[in-house]
Amino acid sequence: MLHTKTLIFGGGLTGLSTAYHLDALAKTRPELADWLLIERDDRLGGLTRTEIIRGYHFDHTGHWLHLRHPEMKAFVHDVMGDDMMMVARKSRIWSHGALTHFPFQQNLHGLPLDVVHECLMGAVEAAIAEAKAPIDATNFKDFCLQRFGKGITDRFMVPYNTKLWGCEPEEITADWCSRFLPKPNLSQIAAGALGIIDDQAGYNAHFTYPRKGGIEAFASRIAGHLPPQKVRLLTVPVSIDFGRKQCTLSSGEIVQYEHLVSSIPLPELLKLAVELPEDVRAAQAALRCTSLRYLNYGIKRPQVLDDIQWLYVPENKYPFYRIGSFSNAVASLAPPGCSSLYVEVANNSHPSDAEVKASVRQFLREHDWLGDDAEVEVEEVRHIKYGYVIFDAHYFAAKERLLPFLLTQNVHSLGRYGAWVYASMEDALMDGYQFAKGLLPRPG
Repeated sequence: MLHTKTLIFGGGLTGLSTAYHLDALAKTRPELADWLLIERDDRLGGLTRTEIIRGYHFDHTGHWLHLRHPEMKAFVHDVMGDDMMMVARKSRIWSHGALTHFPFQQNLHGLPLDVVHECLMGAVEAAIAEAKAPIDATNFKDFCLQRFGKGITDRFMVPYNTKLWGCEPEEITADWCSRFLPKPNLSQIAAGALGIIDDQAGYNAHFTYPRKGGIEAFASRIAGHLPPQKVRLLTVPVSIDFGRKQCTLSSGEIVQYEHLVSSIPLPELLKLAVELPEDVRAAQAALRCTSLRYLNYGIKRPQVLDDIQWLYVPENKYPFYRIGSFSNAVASLAPPGCSSLYVEVANNSHPSDAEVKASVRQFLREHDWLGDDAEVEVEEVRHIKYGYVIFDAHYFAAKERLLPFLLTQNVHSLGRYGAWVYASMEDALMDGYQFAKGLLPRPG
């Protein structure tokens, strides 16, 4: 039997940050250095990975690191130094035959005039209605109607988010969006309709990214600080006895731990338990999540998408909801004179992969971003089982039962899928940091 003070499931950013900060704090608190990290893959990084095909670099879709916490800015600098660069966001929206700036609600200029008029009047009517009698919106569509008005809701919020979440906006609450969905005032909406562009709007006006190697260069640099003897690759937990604080590994070993930090998806963690109360099992069954497909494209043409790093596509005629260019952010992510792209699609059975590929090529041709098919040097489909957590009517009741229960068992379920939240890469890093610092809730 192995013994460790802190057992860590998952070598993504949450697990990496947890291990890194435990070791950093062990300089004054040596007992914190007693940890063991379990990772199912052959290298650390989780979804913060970069695939290289024929010289093209592809992350697992867009992984742009947005930093707002001083502690995380210092952490990234300590790990990467000058090998991390700051990039100004260049994102656009393709809607109603026009390329507009992001976010939609603050950049109506360029859309057909009847659409601009509809969106402006809807925003004015919504502002007046909210001032008279604010309502508590119970679903995401009603939230958008109250916040932005009917025009913006119908023209962008509903079609885009239906494609993103793979379900109707009436099925989900608005609790996921917080800082991710900026609310301009009427003056800002009017200014954007007239073409007065504010490129700083939203939480992601700038992002940081490795100068070379893709986003995995960041994860690899963190991993390089970890003692190899405390990391088990190609290993998974097969069962957990919460009462005994014992975990059986795929190697056949049993680990006795004091604390368990898990960043694996919350439903997968609970499936490992040898015994759970019935109401906990019921809460587990209520958790919902999308899965998604993404396509990697290597195109023998420079600056496909012009200088755009990612493009939102709410139009129903296209099956994909976002298309981005790694090489427009960092040129070294594609061979000279070429472009590396990703395309995101909700992972339902329709349309087929072949239909999505045909639609992507047609979209690129329509914008003169693709000529002959021979320019396409890489075109591959990938799948992510856990995509976006669905904030439906059962979400909060389920989490309010599950996470406090796990805490009573000395289990911290952290990160995007561990905590079952809509979160950024920085949030994942912050979870590991806060656990190590003792800032997270403790059992009892």
